Amino acid sequence: FELFKKSAKDVYPNGLNSLGCCYELGIGTNINMKKAFELYQKSANLGDKGAQYNLAMMYENGKGILKDIDKAIYWYEKSAKQGDQDAQYELDKLKNQ
Repeated sequence: FELFKKSAKDVYPNGLNSLGCCYELGIGTNINMKKAFELYQKSANLGDKGAQYNLAMMYENGKGILKDIDKAIYWYEKSAKQGDQDAQYELDKLKNQ
């Protein structure tokens, strides 16, 4: 957790995403969905495909934020374009509903 905090402080996209996971899952800290969302969003905007996927999942499921399928699709597409197969699967699933 402390190493992820340091890498996030240095604005390392993967570190931001990893720290977001810690806050989402309560690893080394208390669960804080607002903080997880903020970190995923920052990392996703810096181009991290894992964060883009995690952000899309939050939007799709309304986990900690308001459910927004259009935003979920947007972020799944960004992640899928970078080769994330899980994002492509979720994107196909949403588009075929």
